[in-house]
Amino acid sequence: MKNAHLRRAALALAVVSLVGCASTENALKDAKVLMEERDAEKLAPVNNLSPYADSLARFGRMLDIYKDGDPVIYMQTRNIADATNLSSPFVGAEIPGDITEMVRTAVNRIGARVVYVPYHPDYLIAQAQLGARFGVTMPDFLITGALTEFDRAIAGAGRVNSASIEFGGGKGKTELGGDVKRTAIFSALALDLNLVSFSTQQMVPRVQASNAVKVLNFSSEDNASLGFYGNAFGFKLEGKYLQGRHSAIRTLVDLSVLELVGKATNTPYWRCIPGGKPDPVVVDNMRRAYESLAPELKLGLVQVTLRKYGEPVEVTQQLDEPTQQALQKVYSERYASLGSVDVMTWDGFEPLFFGVPMAWDGTLVVPETAQTPQAQPVAAPAKVGV
Repeated sequence: MKNAHLRRAALALAVVSLVGCASTENALKDAKVLMEERDAEKLAPVNNLSPYADSLARFGRMLDIYKDGDPVIYMQTRNIADATNLSSPFVGAEIPGDITEMVRTAVNRIGARVVYVPYHPDYLIAQAQLGARFGVTMPDFLITGALTEFDRAIAGAGRVNSASIEFGGGKGKTELGGDVKRTAIFSALALDLNLVSFSTQQMVPRVQASNAVKVLNFSSEDNASLGFYGNAFGFKLEGKYLQGRHSAIRTLVDLSVLELVGKATNTPYWRCIPGGKPDPVVVDNMRRAYESLAPELKLGLVQVTLRKYGEPVEVTQQLDEPTQQALQKVYSERYASLGSVDVMTWDGFEPLFFGVPMAWDGTLVVPETAQTPQAQPVAAPAKVGV
């Protein structure tokens, strides 16, 4: 009888405890803790920057140096759309159908020397009907292009590693096993951009960008099991990574806009890219332009370029003493490995023009010439009729 009373008391105490734990106050407290935990794990927004976003900003600073005194370049775009038709919802809408806004953002990253001119006639007409007045800025160039390729699964491979062990017998028989699986598949995206002269509506010859990027689809699977006498325990871990196609396209856009504007302005834009290599189009354009100049104009360009190195020379278009001293100083300090050069030839002037100092020099690549300790004199330019 005494035990029965004890059991009833214990049951009553348990009921009271449960009622207390399930109170409104505790429920609100638990909800608050849960909310704080989940809020702490939320992913904060981040800047949507591609690997070439910094390169576009560097290029803007490069234009400030190379194009000092030149007029601003005004850019506009046509709609940059998907030419593969894989943006259609009928095939899964795997890529965006219009990337014009990405192109606009890339152009606007460059800075004040390359200005994007929006084209929104409906908006302007509606505002004009309300009495607004606008000044119209005509662009110098028009960017055209499209997403031209999307090839799925152009290459793929998988690997599996498996192992199992059995030992014991009868009721003591034990089995251990596990396997590791890895699969990687690559697809490819490509973007083509071209530059059109707005005044003539003709494409600018050789000023285009055609770039491709590989997109990775990776999956992993890990399994392990333990079994003995008909009973088994195990676990399975799965993971999957699909590289964002929109992010890959933004990377393509930023690189392609950098290349396009770099060619249009004949500036060494590749120096803004880690590991960048000279663009043969820009090099050839500058070579032909330099070789076509009269001797006095060549000397003037040499003097302008020397000023970009911080040398206080006057643009006299003559080989005066300050110019000779500045040439001797710059070439002996920066291009000593070239030996004796003649800056009146393109081969002699090319390193001076493409090597104008930039704030990020040494942070992207180490110039090979910096490894040459011994300096040699620079030959005087050929005699000119000035």
